[in-house]
Amino acid sequence: MIEYEEWQRQLRSLYGSQIFQNWALCQEIRLVDDKNAVFLCLEPTHKLQESTKIIENKSLDHIELYLTYSKIYSEPLLLLRIWEEKSSEDILMTRLMFPCKVESLLGVEGKFQLGLDTFIDIGNTAWYSFHPCDTSSIVGDQEAFRPTYLRRWTSIFVFSWLGYEDCSYT
Repeated sequence: MIEYEEWQRQLRSLYGSQIFQNWALCQEIRLVDDKNAVFLCLEPTHKLQESTKIIENKSLDHIELYLTYSKIYSEPLLLLRIWEEKSSEDILMTRLMFPCKVESLLGVEGKFQLGLDTFIDIGNTAWYSFHPCDTSSIVGDQEAFRPTYLRRWTSIFVFSWLGYEDCSYT
């Protein structure tokens, strides 16, 4: 569990650390000040691209992540949208993809519970959400760990299934 004021502080610190900006998959990042959230646009990993071809017979274009705060659970909340690349009459376009087996596609079955919801405060848009119900037991909320709670959460809920490669060394 993380209090909202601490979430705000740690989110700004995480954003300022350049960890997302240095992530090889990161194509775009925005700190959404009025929502105390971070928006990321990511290139899909090769593994995710291959899974999508096998499971959905589609080609991924990009993934959007939205890191926000759940006031109900007092936990970070990860939202996700998957965009496919589609060609129609030689016109290349992207559109939202809603895979039937999203957990299998992402390789998170048995690890995280995902749901599809509409979020009013993000323009009434549909997002998959990683349910925050067991977050504190997964991340660990002992007093000694609280100053690094969001960094640990990010490692588990974002980087563990997408992978992290620091492009500042390449």
